[in-house]
Amino acid sequence: MIFGHILFGTIAVIGVLLLEVGFYRDFARLNLTQKLGIFLTIFGLFTTTALGIFLAGNFLAGALVSALGILLLGMLVRPIFSTEK
Repeated sequence: MIFGHILFGTIAVIGVLLLEVGFYRDFARLNLTQKLGIFLTIFGLFTTTALGIFLAGNFLAGALVSALGILLLGMLVRPIFSTEK
């Protein structure tokens, strides 16, 4: 059970990071439903991961995962490395 949780959790994290990369430049062109779907998927996964780490007692790693999630969502909503102006 634990192995499956770790395996599928890792696959979910990889999927979310691919969503971030795939929609980085095109996020502003999506409609509201598409934006909310991507945003809430990334938010939910990072929130769940950080909460699990916090509840396990590792506050430093939980804070790191929280900061990474906030950074990725910020970059998605406002692409700072975009070449388009």
